[in-house]
Amino acid sequence: MEYKVRLSPPSMPNYISIDSPPRTGAESMQESYRIKVCELTNDEAEQYGELMKQAFIKHHKEHIAREQNKPT
Repeated sequence: MEYKVRLSPPSMPNYISIDSPPRTGAESMQESYRIKVCELTNDEAEQYGELMKQAFIKHHKEHIAREQNKPT
């Protein structure tokens, strides 16, 4: 039996969240800090794309390890 599928392309964000220090009170209710993807330079976009790639590879490896360590 042959089983083939076409994967959907990944969803791309319109905004990128920015690490920010913890906020308290009314500040914590505000929207998180983020920037528009179009505000990145080409070099920054390539760097962020590489970050996304590395994050996915790490995520994949963690899932493989988790599956291999499941009790049978």
